[in-house]
Amino acid sequence: MRNLKIKERILALRIPQRLKILLRPWPRLRNLVNTWPKLILLFIIGFIFLYYPLGALVSEDIDKNTNYEFHKEGRESVTINAMAFLIRREVYNKSWTPSLPFIFPAYMLDNMPSFQLGLMSSISTLSKAFAQKIDNLPTEESHLQTAAELLQYPGNIWMFSPHNKLVPAPSSNSQYRRARKQLQNYNRDLADGRELFIAKAEDLNYFLKAIQKDLTQSSRRLSNQIREHSTDFYDGKADNIFYYEQGKLYSYYLLLKALGVDYKDVIVQHNIYQPWTALLNTLEKASKLSPLVVRNGELDSLTAPNHLATLGYFNYKSIAVLQNMEAILTRPQAQGLKK
Repeated sequence: MRNLKIKERILALRIPQRLKILLRPWPRLRNLVNTWPKLILLFIIGFIFLYYPLGALVSEDIDKNTNYEFHKEGRESVTINAMAFLIRREVYNKSWTPSLPFIFPAYMLDNMPSFQLGLMSSISTLSKAFAQKIDNLPTEESHLQTAAELLQYPGNIWMFSPHNKLVPAPSSNSQYRRARKQLQNYNRDLADGRELFIAKAEDLNYFLKAIQKDLTQSSRRLSNQIREHSTDFYDGKADNIFYYEQGKLYSYYLLLKALGVDYKDVIVQHNIYQPWTALLNTLEKASKLSPLVVRNGELDSLTAPNHLATLGYFNYKSIAVLQNMEAILTRPQAQGLKK
């Protein structure tokens, strides 16, 4: 018993006095918040440091799932259904983060908002092409035209106009919800026979040209960022551009997948199944890029990667395949005409 007491005394002597104080945190904490103002201030600081980082971490949900399958249901357009599905997924099932103000923790995010904006941009491009090419109703009665106009609405508006912060304005997600309803109304008209959807090579070629034109603009944006900022020590805008353009490529992957169901007979008849499959494969690979940190390093760098150049490669490859299919679809024999 005596030996045990001696050992306890020796161990006690080895513990520094400061460490003993640290082992008794409650009195120190009590002294730190001994008044209500101090307690409130500590709570606010703790709330800010926990609310924003943890809230942003929970809010971030960049969905790059490419395993969705689309099937024909009666007379409805599969592509229109795919547009409605993507809008529902991003606006209803998730938070539309590009328009959230600073009171929301998702305000700290930049990759997810960029991805969502790019995704909605491609839906807007294709919906506009659909409205211009296959719409059979006057403008004021057209579901497709209304949807296309609503989808061109800026994606960063919460409650107020970006030009005058005191003027209330419709939120971006409310406009996109309205656009989705218009797309559903169009498909409902197709199902009831009030509208007619005829899959023609001319229309498919028009849609491919619209997508190709959009991706060409994306290539310019990627190239400009690489040319002007790849020599910077750190390019703070590289991740925004990367995720915006990846959102477009991902969305086009799903939309073209659905478009292939609508125009299956045209694709087979004009022998573009192989390039169509190659296009989908390219877009899928671009969609699956997931760098831990997006870098815009010099192109000949040994250590710093350039993820914008990698994405640009898949973008250029997609443009080349689109141009090839457009050339095939515009041949006289592809249109059933004699030379």
